[in-house]
Amino acid sequence: MKIAILAALLSVSFGASAQAAKSTPSLLLRHANVFAGASAPRRRDVTITIVRGRIEHIQDSSSFHETAVFDREIDLKGAWILPGLIDAHVHVSDIPAAKRMLSLGITTGRSMLTTGYEGVGLKKLHERGDGDIPDFLSAGFPVVAHPTAFQPDLSSLFLINPDLDDLRLSDRIGASGARRIVDVNVAHHVDWIKVFASGRAGVPNADPLSRDLNDEELVAAVQEATAHGIPVAAHAYTDDAVSAAIKAGVRTVEHGSLITLPTLQLMRARGVCLTPTLSAFYALAKPSPDATADEKALASRAQMMLDHARQAVAIARRLGVTIIAGADATYDTDSHTLIDEIRHLAEAGLSPSEAVDAATVRSAACLQVDRQKGSIEPGFDADLAVYTSDPAVNLQVLRSPLMVITRGTVFGDRLSN
Repeated sequence: MKIAILAALLSVSFGASAQAAKSTPSLLLRHANVFAGASAPRRRDVTITIVRGRIEHIQDSSSFHETAVFDREIDLKGAWILPGLIDAHVHVSDIPAAKRMLSLGITTGRSMLTTGYEGVGLKKLHERGDGDIPDFLSAGFPVVAHPTAFQPDLSSLFLINPDLDDLRLSDRIGASGARRIVDVNVAHHVDWIKVFASGRAGVPNADPLSRDLNDEELVAAVQEATAHGIPVAAHAYTDDAVSAAIKAGVRTVEHGSLITLPTLQLMRARGVCLTPTLSAFYALAKPSPDATADEKALASRAQMMLDHARQAVAIARRLGVTIIAGADATYDTDSHTLIDEIRHLAEAGLSPSEAVDAATVRSAACLQVDRQKGSIEPGFDADLAVYTSDPAVNLQVLRSPLMVITRGTVFGDRLSN
């Protein structure tokens, strides 16, 4: 049933987003202060017009003269507007979790691993005009060397794509299998491909210090994705795994916790972005009082990863490696969030403004959506989050947005209440 429902979602026409834009109410935002990035000047007391889900004009309120009738006008009374936040690494597989993301001002998420094509389905809901769903970039199923030994269980890869069933019975996927998994993901309209260069850190019987895909499999997966025009993200921890992924041609490295100066220099030279996911290690490193032996062992591992990761982030910033914010979160009721990740990046050496940039303008550039997201400019998607004060001065305000706007649709309005 779940697969049938997902198939129905994926059959929605690509024209749905255009139709949704036509039906989106026009919006006029008065008396806003704008933070659009660490390198951009603050703009105070501006009026923003939004038409068909996009920003149309930004003008000083003192010189703005209304020449059109808007469906809704909101006086922000000096509240601060940021571009909608972008979580570059999420594991969201249901609508309630997607709505929790949006309630935090996160208007875009990159789905990095689920056991189906849930991210693709959520994107379709957003594109058709559902104002309670953020936008998504989906990686579909991960490319891993041993799908049957992977956790979480990837059986649905073979149920949805039965032509891949021979890989279920193979010792490892090999270069040919890597290409085939990429191809079925592309056929399901993914935006990214995720490859595993390292084992997992959050699974007791996995070894994050060991390689998962070998060099041949990595190269095959990246080449196949590139042939389809799809960028690749690599799950990798060590110098060996990260270097191999960079040389294969990936666009982003997820985690990279144990990398050292030479690998970071290579990352800078190749223009590869780093998603450190510090908040996930912070969460894992704090086991509950009744934790099992496995949970305590994972906590010890996470603390080791975290200690190294903080150093890697500091070096990366000094070298000029682009760092982007990804929480590696599920957004269930007690999950850590992107807001935690922004704070931890600031603690690791980024300035507050740079930490906000990691979840807006820099993330948009690394995820290749910077022509429509990550900034507040005419022609960009009207993905916005409204706060009581300048978040770059006090990051704590990010926890309680007054209002969230996604593609011109107001969600979670606490300002008018």
